[in-house]
Amino acid sequence: MIRTKTVNVLLVLCMLLSPLSLTAATPDSLQVEAYIASLEDVRQLSEQLQASGAEALLAREVMPRAGEAFDPHRRAVIALEREHPDLYTQLIRIVRQRGFADTATWAAVGDRIVLAYGVIKAESESPEIFQLALEARGMNPQLLLFLPPAEQELVQQALLIAEALSQAPVSDREQVKPYIAQLDRAFSQ
Repeated sequence: MIRTKTVNVLLVLCMLLSPLSLTAATPDSLQVEAYIASLEDVRQLSEQLQASGAEALLAREVMPRAGEAFDPHRRAVIALEREHPDLYTQLIRIVRQRGFADTATWAAVGDRIVLAYGVIKAESESPEIFQLALEARGMNPQLLLFLPPAEQELVQQALLIAEALSQAPVSDREQVKPYIAQLDRAFSQ
């Protein structure tokens, strides 16, 4: 049975990661530093999006779904380009100023950094998250039916994030670990 504390931890991670694929290579230190440097400008872009009232739409676009990769940055870039080309143009400028070739590269690096960050935080603050991910693989989906529908969706999303965290490469974690304090500050703003 899923413990309430563990579900709460997963939901917090879900909320943390949502405003932000494992197909790219491990980010190097220059990429991690460039990503962190881009976050203030990206936060300001997010505030513009929020002021337009479209933040909820974007949040729905980036949330993981069953059977799909956890790649919220990539999804956000695609949605931004489709729904808000003016803000997408600003994002292009931001990521290029930080040394990224394009938004796709920035998104791939960002997705890997966020997953590695999530793993490191979970390991230090709530190590049971990985046990939950392992248990969830074989969990009977019928158990979720005992929860109210809104909670079912949140738990499913949290379990998807837990599964993604459990698969984050060790090399990414090692690369991101020295930057945890900087990422904490950037993500808390």
